[in-house]
Amino acid sequence: MENIISLTKEFLWNTLNKSMNIDDIEKKYRYEHSLRVSHIGKQISKVEGADTFIVEIGCLLHYVGKFQTEVNRDHGRVSAKVAKVFLETLNLSNKQIDDICYAIAVHVDGEAGYSYEETLESKIVTDSDNIDRFGAYRIYQSLDWDNIKQLKIEETYEKISNRIKSLEKLVEGYDLQTVEGTRLFKDNIKFQIQFYNRYLLELENTLIELNH
Repeated sequence: MENIISLTKEFLWNTLNKSMNIDDIEKKYRYEHSLRVSHIGKQISKVEGADTFIVEIGCLLHYVGKFQTEVNRDHGRVSAKVAKVFLETLNLSNKQIDDICYAIAVHVDGEAGYSYEETLESKIVTDSDNIDRFGAYRIYQSLDWDNIKQLKIEETYEKISNRIKSLEKLVEGYDLQTVEGTRLFKDNIKFQIQFYNRYLLELENTLIELNH
């Protein structure tokens, strides 16, 4: 199985790296994101009693076709098709391939595009992706996307305040598909809230001194 994991990582990187008109930073992020999602998936699988191998491969390949469609919500289904061609070259059963591809296909919007019995492993792949989307790295990424360095301090304060409110709503009213996934997800959200509250305090202190 370890050899299959290594081959899968190599296939993922080579496929992402061959994508045209995508900068190297984005390719690197998507690859590293997939590795983190895989790690999270293994953690959840052990607690939930899922097939760790199916989850690990599904997590690694959930973005493999990301750059092969311009419609974001379709990238799960596109990735499943790309993954299937690769998986069929490995010594895997048809059931393993089908379970992996289904988990990849539904991870964006819950739609595979074909009938298939829902699996625990597919829920874990989806949960793992969502958990990493709210990890510590995403704090840095969000601030960069918001171009915080160029904003006035009052604008930054308002933006961070609104972000905290949105995160608090997620903690209070949004669960993932597995118990362990929900726990890890909410831990990440709470960490982000803690960080942003500390940042807000520093902004408040700066404003006090500016207006003193």
